[in-house]
This record gives sequence, C-alpha cells and structure tokens, in this order.
Amino acid sequence: MKRRRICTIMIKSKNEDASTQHGGNTELFDVLDSRGRKTGEVIARDEAHRTGAWHGAFHCLIIGQRQGRGYALFQKRSTAKKIAPGKFDVSVGGHYASGEDAGVAGPREIKEELGLEVSFSDLIPLGRRVFVYGFTPGVREYEFQDVFLLLRDIRSEALTLQQEELEGVIELDVEQGVALFSGKIASLTLSMTRANGSLVHVAVSMEDFVPCLDNYYLKLLLLARRYFSGERDFLFI
Repeated sequence: MKRRRICTIMIKSKNEDASTQHGGNTELFDVLDSRGRKTGEVIARDEAHRTGAWHGAFHCLIIGQRQGRGYALFQKRSTAKKIAPGKFDVSVGGHYASGEDAGVAGPREIKEELGLEVSFSDLIPLGRRVFVYGFTPGVREYEFQDVFLLLRDIRSEALTLQQEELEGVIELDVEQGVALFSGKIASLTLSMTRANGSLVHVAVSMEDFVPCLDNYYLKLLLLARRYFSGERDFLFI
C-alpha cells in the first residue's frame, strides 16, 4: 500500500507540471506488479523510468527470406533517446499507453516507426520477456515486453522511418547474426538505411546493441531460424 500511495502522489505532481507546460499531454503507463498484472494505478513515463515502476511494452522482430537465406531487420535507436541512445534493437519497440495492449499498440507502433500497415493477426507471438535496464544514470527501465515475429519480405530502403525515433535500419543475415551473438565473430560490416533514405556502411558488434543479460538477440535469431526451417510450435522467447 505504501508504494501505491507514493505512486499516486508522484503522478499527481507530474500531471500538474505537464498540464502547465504541455497542455496536459503527459504519456501515462499502467503500473504492473511483479507478475505483470495491472495494479489499477497509472504513472507518468518519466516517473516510471525514474522510480523503476513495472510497465508494459511491445517488441517485434521483422524477418524475411531472400535467395534462400533468412534475414532480420534491426533498428538503430535515435541518439536523442534517454535509454540506450544510438544502440541497435529489434525492428519495432514501444511502450503501452495506459489502457493499451499489444493488439492496439503493436500495429500502431509498426506504422509509426516503419510506415508499415500490419494487422495484429499477422504477428507471431513469442511470449513475454522480463527486461531490466539500468545502464544509464538516473534511468531504471522495468518492463514486461510482449515479443512477436512478423514475416514480411521487405527491404529496409522501402520503409518510411520515423526520424524522431530511429537513426536507421539494418538487414542482418540470420546465420551471420547467430555467429555474431554467439561470439564466433567479433563484428560485421552492413548497409544501413538511414532515416533520410540514404545508405551508409556500418561496422556492427554485440556492443552496438541495447545491453541485456539474457542473450535476447541470439534467442530471437535462433527462433527465426527455427521458423524458416518450418517449425511453428513452441516458439517461445
């Protein structure tokens, strides 16, 4: 109960400040308990990241095949981001606003970040991931992430990237990615489509991805490999 009282007071303060400065358009999250269930409380985004309140998020890795080889799209986060600025991450990721779930937020986030029209039924559910990020001073990101694959054979240069959120997108060969994240190779040189549509060559290593302790990207690529081999059951992150 103590945590709830503190959370309510913080939200009130944040909302009052936001109403004064931004016309009341503060982004609010549903507060979750340690099992990922809604507590009935809401909290402002910045306050959630300051206090480490559990909240929900959507993650999607877009995969495709070309000339018999599988690939996956990874976005490079904007350098203006507070959390993991300039790091590579899954194709699409975003928080749930209060009252949302994956069915609502997923297609919206894909449209906003990449310009793709997607139905929720197109997404392949992989389960829920528990993610804790504490690598930036003053930021405590505690998320329950609903993770999905999306089979969509599209080139990165055909996407319409949201410049406020993304620096660019790379296509990573699944087998090369498995080798990278399993430590068999140290880095790769890849083409990256930037948000302005231009192409650049970038050297990519494991250190260039959002830090995590659960081998997340390796697990995703292994699931993509299994999907391409024809497996459809027990695809869990």
